[in-house]
Amino acid sequence: MKFEDKDIKSSIRFVDLDRGQKWKANRRNCSVILVDKGRLNISFSTHREETVSAGKIFLIPTGYETEIKAVEASALISVEMGEEINELANFYSYRPVENDNNQNLYLSFNQVITAYIKSLLTYKDNDLNHSFLAGIKVKELMCILKASYAEEELAGLFSAYISYDLYFSERVRKLSQEIKNIRQLAEMMNYSYSGFNKRFRKVFGMSAYSWFRQERVNVVFHDIYHTNKSLKQISIDNRFNTLSHFNEFCHRNLGNSPSEIRRKNQTREYG
Repeated sequence: MKFEDKDIKSSIRFVDLDRGQKWKANRRNCSVILVDKGRLNISFSTHREETVSAGKIFLIPTGYETEIKAVEASALISVEMGEEINELANFYSYRPVENDNNQNLYLSFNQVITAYIKSLLTYKDNDLNHSFLAGIKVKELMCILKASYAEEELAGLFSAYISYDLYFSERVRKLSQEIKNIRQLAEMMNYSYSGFNKRFRKVFGMSAYSWFRQERVNVVFHDIYHTNKSLKQISIDNRFNTLSHFNEFCHRNLGNSPSEIRRKNQTREYG
């Protein structure tokens, strides 16, 4: 069920999954996921796989390919953050020392979060599907997270957003889903090519080329390993000119052909 007005995109979604059923979050914005019931297997485009049980909170950052599969009958609430995420810019004054992939991205429910979820379910059960109210509840979630958890706990949950320049990094994450190369993104963000690369290295701690290459590798691997898309469709979705280029990319960056990567996953699931 969606918490929304008719014809208006939802920022809060109630997702009920039967055992074995899958769900994918929207990549366009980051989402805070509240696991209200059951147990989920989560595969991230960072090659990380986790199992998360009821009573946990986790974050799906903007641009991350993530597939959620129910190990048992489960229920989750997805709260999609838009401009609310920018509040973190005034909350954190440091950057993570470790790579994002090594951060603890999970929090346990506390009494405040439990009450917040109860209020959402009350609105849902009474069909109070209004976009303005949903917008207030998104802002409320950010407020109560900041007010009811220690900074050290939130540093894990929001590790991908502890940035020297949050506005810049979030624009990069959003726009990178639409561009073919770094020069195009620099133009979209009104930077010279050299100025963009300088800013990028300062914010992300690595070159734009290295970051974009790894993001592409992550998405390609996720599509091959965790989805049922045809290899041809994956090649098209990830803007490869030919299947030959797609195969070369996988051999060079993932150590094997796309078909062999998929075969290994099928062997793992059914073998």
